[in-house]
Amino acid sequence: MKKILLMLTLAVVIASCGNNGKEEKANKQNKETTVDSQEPETVVKLDPDEKIFKKYANGQPLLVMRYKKTGKKHIPVYQKEFFENGQISKEGPLADVKRNGLWKSYYKTGELWSETYYKDGYLDSITTAYYKNGKVRYKGQYYKSHKTGVWEFFNEQGELTDTKDYGSK
Repeated sequence: MKKILLMLTLAVVIASCGNNGKEEKANKQNKETTVDSQEPETVVKLDPDEKIFKKYANGQPLLVMRYKKTGKKHIPVYQKEFFENGQISKEGPLADVKRNGLWKSYYKTGELWSETYYKDGYLDSITTAYYKNGKVRYKGQYYKSHKTGVWEFFNEQGELTDTKDYGSK
């Protein structure tokens, strides 16, 4: 009788631990694999003349440079920076490895945040920043990275709320 009771108890224990334990472990491993192997929110597509310069730990590009080949040299002519989710953060042209021309910055969700002009690496000329709804947040002007002239500030409805005169430089 003791042998039968022992065998029956042992059979119940083995049965209860057997498949359920393996299935639970397999399910747990699959969930972890799914989390680890999730596709990024945005897949960054590169032009043939672009190269990833820096990456995030998740493999998404942080900094991408577009190069122009002149002779044996590859000269950077355009730069893109990205958020970790793959959404573009900033982009603009380069000249002599310095920001030069119109640069655009974006919110993490993709809406345009600002448009700013650079000359020889300095903020230079008009800059405009936007709310996520597309309305102007502020606009003003820079000269060699110094604020100059009258800057205008707006609320989210696009109404002028303030001005500030930074004088001339």
